[in-house]
Amino acid sequence: MIKRIDKIKNLGPFKKFKWDNNIPDFRQYNLIYGWNYSGKTILSRIFRCIELNELHPDFPKTEFELTDDKDNKVRYEELDNSPYQFRVFNTDFVKENLQWDNQEANPLFILGKEDIELQKRIKDLKEEAEKLLDEKNENKKEKTKIERDIEKRLTDKAREIDRIKPPYDKRKFKKRLKKIQSNPEYYCLNKNDISKLQKMVHSSPLDKLSVISIDVLTKDKLIEIEKNLKKTVVSQTIDRLKCDPKLNSWVRKGLDLHKGKNKCEFCGNPLPENLLETYEKHFSKEYENLIKELKTLAEYLKAHKISVSFPDKKRFYSHLEAQYKNVKSKFENCINEYNESIEKLINLIDEKINNPFKKLDGISIHIDADDVNKCLEEFNKIINKHNSSSDDFKKTQKEAFEKLELHYACEFDKENSYFDTLNKLHELGKKINQKNEDIKKKENEISQIETKLSDIAKAANKINQYLKSIFGKEHIKIKATDKNKFKILRDDREATNLSEGEKTAVAFSYFLTRLEDKETDISNAIVFIDDPISSLDSAHLYNTFAVIQTKLASCKQLFISTHNLEFFNLIKEWLKKVGGHKDKCRFYLIERILKSGEEIANIRELPKTLLDYKSEYHFLFYKIKSFADNPTTDFENLFQLPNIIRRFLEALVGFKYGVGLKKGLKFLINNESDRIKVDKFVNNLSHQTGLQRNLLFSDISECKGVGDIVIEAIKNKDSEHFKSLERIYKDASV
Repeated sequence: MIKRIDKIKNLGPFKKFKWDNNIPDFRQYNLIYGWNYSGKTILSRIFRCIELNELHPDFPKTEFELTDDKDNKVRYEELDNSPYQFRVFNTDFVKENLQWDNQEANPLFILGKEDIELQKRIKDLKEEAEKLLDEKNENKKEKTKIERDIEKRLTDKAREIDRIKPPYDKRKFKKRLKKIQSNPEYYCLNKNDISKLQKMVHSSPLDKLSVISIDVLTKDKLIEIEKNLKKTVVSQTIDRLKCDPKLNSWVRKGLDLHKGKNKCEFCGNPLPENLLETYEKHFSKEYENLIKELKTLAEYLKAHKISVSFPDKKRFYSHLEAQYKNVKSKFENCINEYNESIEKLINLIDEKINNPFKKLDGISIHIDADDVNKCLEEFNKIINKHNSSSDDFKKTQKEAFEKLELHYACEFDKENSYFDTLNKLHELGKKINQKNEDIKKKENEISQIETKLSDIAKAANKINQYLKSIFGKEHIKIKATDKNKFKILRDDREATNLSEGEKTAVAFSYFLTRLEDKETDISNAIVFIDDPISSLDSAHLYNTFAVIQTKLASCKQLFISTHNLEFFNLIKEWLKKVGGHKDKCRFYLIERILKSGEEIANIRELPKTLLDYKSEYHFLFYKIKSFADNPTTDFENLFQLPNIIRRFLEALVGFKYGVGLKKGLKFLINNESDRIKVDKFVNNLSHQTGLQRNLLFSDISECKGVGDIVIEAIKNKDSEHFKSLERIYKDASV
């Protein structure tokens, strides 16, 4: 449903209208009251623009925006976006759909825009449909031939794959073809890859392998070794031993053999006095500790040489053999380089043991344990891949087969231009579908034309039912003619000199009939009715109300605008019963006001006096008293004041004195000067329009003075009546 009209610009008196927070949102049922020329019909044209998907030709620069109850927008530049069906009855609808002929003695009207060559059009449509059918059949033959050929090729290829891993069929192969459609070349394999995957598909799972773990030389240990190689022994050295490492080593061993003895074990002669003491000073404790540390480091290095037993490549899955070979070779090179560096360090330590007095400077042995660990990690990854393949052998085997499937799909496309063929079939299918749609459109158009010819009589019967409901009898009827026109009968004779009331009844009956056509779903329709009772008397007015009440209660949303107070009250009381004040219905007033020196239309909530009472008379008094009490706040309505006072006085003197306004003012206002002021105010200013009229309102005090005169006159002439009017005024002001 439409919730509000956010803005209206450049549409008649709606110059720059904006919906404000004081205006309640629309509901399912909405009643709009306003005097003639207040802007009701102009407002209905907004809804008519949406119905026709085009702006009104008299207002090409119109701008408007509506919001529905889901906060979607309906804008003047996007009229075809509305999800609702709009149906509008106003003077524009009557002009566009009911064209009265000029022959006064034979009044006819035309329903819509009928084609005078309907039969010829049917013949042309049938010929066009037959031609389309022949073209469609040719397309279908070509399509069927191509489909049979490609389906046979698909079956043959599926049988070929079935020999690799059964069961396999064309349906599975089509799925693989669909997967490679975006880039077929990507899935094509070379012979070597195909062979490996085929082996995998036919192979059995292999045993799992253990990962390798090694302990490599740390950087801290390398630093420790370098420090010991650079150490020198501080002692009371014997030069001949220091200069001869072999002799030094020989004496060192001999010293251990001669401890506690006084004879030489080599020659048997007595040992010279203090000889052992001299040698012991040469081989000091520091010396001994260094030799011990060096020997420990040598053993550590020997223990950290790497020895790996590599598994045979045949123990790996075929798809990993090449990777294993490369990683193993790289790992072996890392181990060899590492072991060679360890061996060099061991040799240096041996050299240092033999000559601990020599400082080994400039030593640079590079051992990169990180490279070894990296090679180890890559090697173990291959082991883990192999083990994962064993764990997920079925999955791996399935993936291998899927790769083969995709390869064969790529191969099939190359050999048979499969995807080009699909495109060709798709285009043929589009042509066939389009021709089906075109044929259907032709057939529908033929059916619509044929139905339209027969529906003219049906429409006439339906219109007559509504006319009977409005008039209460069948004196006015519609009869279809053989020229797709309607003849109007009065008492079964051709009607002459139709009254405006009769024309209004025929037009509105036609509108109601249109609400029952095949294009209208009343439950989804937003209906706007602008003054459907023009020139009808009270009895017919009530009948029209009854038709609206019966016919339009179920529409999605209803808008009714009127200037007729009697009709307004009938609709108002009905809506109050149907939806209450807040749930389903809303009441509005359209009025012209003066704003910034410009006469504009404005929408506001219906005043309480009009909502609660059935008399316009009370509302007019409320307007006069409001202005008299506070002319500043009601300044925008200033230019309406002459009309308001005139209408009020006409009702008052007519009822109280049974005379017209001129004579009634003499009875009502005793003071001649006051009477002249009022007479001039209501007669001169209420009949003027435009800028000249606006310029006359330079003195608000004059307007207030006239209002005060009228109020005081009622108070003096009929105090009881004045008290009742004042009470109603106070109730409405709360």
